[in-house]
Order: sequence, then C-alpha cells, then structure tokens
Amino acid sequence: MKGVLIALRVQFPYTHDLAELLSLIVQNGQATPEQILEAAKLSDYAVEARYPGLGEPVTHEEYLDAINIAEAVVIWAEKIVG
Repeated sequence: MKGVLIALRVQFPYTHDLAELLSLIVQNGQATPEQILEAAKLSDYAVEARYPGLGEPVTHEEYLDAINIAEAVVIWAEKIVG
C-alpha cells in the first residue's frame, strides 16, 4: 500500500495501520475494490505476529481469508505501481 501511495505521489505517515493507508489511497482518488478495502483487518495479524498470545486465535477459515486478501492486494498494487 505504501508503494501505491508512492506511485500516487502522496505523502504518508510512518505507520503500519492499513486502514489509515487505505484511507489515504481512497482520499487521493485511486479506485479501490471492496476486497482491497477489507485489507484493513490484516493489521490485527501484524500485532499477533509480533506479540504472540495477545490476540484471539485465528481459525483456518480466517487464515485462508487473510491470505486471499493479501494476495489480492499485491496483484492490485502491482498494476498501479507498474
């Protein structure tokens, strides 16, 4: 997402908050499909990865959903960044 913001020439704060980064992308006019907007929930997994045991256990379905969203974000971003 930071690569997309760089491609759009948008300054962004030092953050790992995907909701905040997505908000900046949308505010700057970039078409953003619904599945990409769902990536905001992936921020929760970053906390769990850094601090095991602090978050709720992840189900297999949630894991697969997160992987699908992340893959969609990469494909979407690559089209914009070129």
